[in-house]
Amino acid sequence: MTDEQLNGYISSLLGVPKIDRVKTFGHWAGSFDAAMAMWEDRHPGTLPPAFENLGPPASCFEGELPPIFTGKLR
Repeated sequence: MTDEQLNGYISSLLGVPKIDRVKTFGHWAGSFDAAMAMWEDRHPGTLPPAFENLGPPASCFEGELPPIFTGKLR
């Protein structure tokens, strides 16, 4: 799987509505965790470009998010 394909897969997972994620009984979470682990192996300390579409974190979030990857997707 190329970086571009992985980013697309993560984007599709991020697009799943919350109610549908819950209905998967953890399968969505497992898929998301695996995809993000693969991303972290390839581009440590960054978020995939798919996260650009999410906007800022909720106001209750405290902490720092890693930067979004700006390099060329392989």
